[in-house]
Amino acid sequence: MVGCIRNEIQELSLEPGWQNYWRGEGYTPDYSEVRHRLEALLDQGYADEVVALGEVLLEAGNRQVEMSHDEGETEEEIASCMDVVFRALPKSSLPPADQMMWAVDRELEDQFALCEGIEVFWQQKHKKADWNILADNLTKRLKLVSKSKDDRYRRDRLTDWIITALKNAGRKVEIIPLCEKEAVRTNSYVRLVRILMETKQWKSAEQWIQKGIQATENKWPGIAGQLRESLQEMREKQGDWLQVAALRADDLIVSPSFETFQTFQKAARKAKVWKKVKPAVLNYLETGKIPKPGSLWPLPEADVPKAKERRSKQFPLIGTLIDIAIAEKRPDEVIHWYDQRKSQKFGGWWSELQEDKIAKALADDYPDRAVDIWKRLAANLIAQVKPKAYEKAAVHLTKIQRILKRRSKDKEWGIYLANIRKEHARKIKLLEILAGLNDKPIVDMR
Repeated sequence: MVGCIRNEIQELSLEPGWQNYWRGEGYTPDYSEVRHRLEALLDQGYADEVVALGEVLLEAGNRQVEMSHDEGETEEEIASCMDVVFRALPKSSLPPADQMMWAVDRELEDQFALCEGIEVFWQQKHKKADWNILADNLTKRLKLVSKSKDDRYRRDRLTDWIITALKNAGRKVEIIPLCEKEAVRTNSYVRLVRILMETKQWKSAEQWIQKGIQATENKWPGIAGQLRESLQEMREKQGDWLQVAALRADDLIVSPSFETFQTFQKAARKAKVWKKVKPAVLNYLETGKIPKPGSLWPLPEADVPKAKERRSKQFPLIGTLIDIAIAEKRPDEVIHWYDQRKSQKFGGWWSELQEDKIAKALADDYPDRAVDIWKRLAANLIAQVKPKAYEKAAVHLTKIQRILKRRSKDKEWGIYLANIRKEHARKIKLLEILAGLNDKPIVDMR
């Protein structure tokens, strides 16, 4: 049976899985027989053989999933077999520490979440002595891993397991020195800072944040950004809201958006300076003029330098200013900035979602402008000549209908709808959808 399973794994893994969802065609390798045979082996007490076959299956499965073009069907087939292997592992003749090492090795080899079922093994209770053996073995292995940059990810995953083993072995004192060495070697500063914060070593955490930002700012800006987030989190825990607001202000200046504006606003309110700083923030979004410390900007300098700006900005930042005006229910400002968008390069085109959001914000105070926007959106969708686009167009048409009827302009609505029907008389599916406009509401599913 072991030979049959091994041969079937090799045969099944030769052809990649694939799916063409548009045509309803595809191929998914059927590993059900492999799974049933593994279960039969396990039921008959051959746990060692099942574990050994798991290594063969994972190696072949990694290759096959890498070649496949589907949405996880092939991965699920292989993972279901690996689940049987993980149930067999604690029943095998391997010593407990060797079982743990085997499990770690398989997780390190796994490239496509084929080993998620291994949690069944880790949820069992393992002795401190076995965790101690595992920690020693993994530490020895770390020394053999190449120090080249290409092995950074491999070192980090292995180090994560060493940290877990050290914790469970009661050797927590060894964790931070290990993380400090690895931070310099692999730029894993975020992990080190997280552990320092968990143990409330605030001063050391801040020192490593500063060091990490300096080391990663140019080549690894994502790491530097995470370190800044860690500093903000630390300042929040310490209740230093002025510094949190200063850090969030830098985020807004470097990456201005409605989201960074809201985050800064929340911090500034906590620091009780929002009313003072709001005019300077809006002025920055309009002109690009960065606020300077003073009576109109009562925030201190941030504890770390701002991130480097990696793309140019064109002021005023109309999209962000419109989002703010919508959130604050200021339709006059929405109109003001919306009308200025055409003066900017590429400013004349916005997404359907953005335009619809603006129309909704204008519907009560500027109904004619809202209707104009929805008419344009509907016309663009109808021009796509697709049934789904017609359905989306009907959603906008329903909004137009609602506004015109509310303003006693039923006749105008009737003429507008009749013109659409006349212009697109050959689009049968569209006409069917339009026929329902006066009979039942069109639900906006977005």
